Amino acid sequence: MNTLNLLRALLPPVSYDPNGKYLSAELQAEANLFDEVKASAARALGSVTPFYATVTLSDWERIYEITPREGATQQERLQKVLFRMAQTGGLSIPYFINLAAVLGYKITITEPRSFQAGISRSGERLYIDDVRWVWQVNIIGSETPRYRFRAGASAAGDPLLTYGEPLVEAAFVDLKPAYTYCYFTYEDDDE
Repeated sequence: MNTLNLLRALLPPVSYDPNGKYLSAELQAEANLFDEVKASAARALGSVTPFYATVTLSDWERIYEITPREGATQQERLQKVLFRMAQTGGLSIPYFINLAAVLGYKITITEPRSFQAGISRSGERLYIDDVRWVWQVNIIGSETPRYRFRAGASAAGDPLLTYGEPLVEAAFVDLKPAYTYCYFTYEDDDE
């Protein structure tokens, strides 16, 4: 039963004519207001989690300190919020390798070391001492993420297809130890 018919059914049966011109207009206005309140309540309820948050997605980004890139689609923005929610934290290389695996990337991390007499061998690269604060993140066989327009996941105005930034790079820049510099290399998957 729609809201207008429900309001008509609530009228006393003899006292009012539910189809009267003025009463019908008043009932229609009140039914429209109730329908809007119901829709607004559904949007508020959907915003409790980011899965159905449309209007409040920017609030989720603010809470998790995410700055979306210019032109990011709703799907891409939602993926970053969900990723940030799933993080548990860590500073070790295995943590970052597992983190990349959760995002769908296969990576290795190389830590260059400076040349040391008695440890290093002839032919090895000579690095400065500060190279110990560098991570070379080798991303193996990945593609730039694609976001296709999907009903329910995309918003009005989103393009039918867009390419996002590699989420793994943004995650590393946000989460890496403060003293660490990361640079990224991309390799073909040989498997």
